[in-house]
Amino acid sequence: MASPQLRGYGVQAIPVLLLLLLLLLLPLRVTPGTTCPPPVSIEHADIRVKNYSVNSRERYVCNSGFKRKAGTSTLIECVINKNTNVAHWTTPSLKCIKISPHSSKMTKVAISTPVLLVGAGVVMAFLAWYIKSRQPSQPCRVEVETMETVPMTVRASSKEDEDTGA
Repeated sequence: MASPQLRGYGVQAIPVLLLLLLLLLLPLRVTPGTTCPPPVSIEHADIRVKNYSVNSRERYVCNSGFKRKAGTSTLIECVINKNTNVAHWTTPSLKCIKISPHSSKMTKVAISTPVLLVGAGVVMAFLAWYIKSRQPSQPCRVEVETMETVPMTVRASSKEDEDTGA
């Protein structure tokens, strides 16, 4: 069976359509050496591009004193515009916002020297009390005088002793 011909052109329609479809489905060929231009500047951010070639990815970094706003990205990628076959960076969404001195998770606390000394004294006193309370109690020592051994003799009292007052 013969393929239908396009009117007035004498060309078989199916092979031409297949060829066009094939061309559309093939990946876009990038000319070797195609690179992206320098990326756009972002306020309060820097970028150091290591690779300008197609499909490379780079990241912006917010300057000191600034941080990335939540919901924005530091990432950009070198891509090809399919219509013009020109390389360009994706549009960055990064916003760098000033770091608030009150938003820091760590707060600096200034403590004067006398406060530190008093605090150290209290800690030392507590430690001394604690150590002393943990020691086993010792029985009180009572000194006992030594007595000479005196023989105890029982004498029978006599009338004579009562008269003399002894």
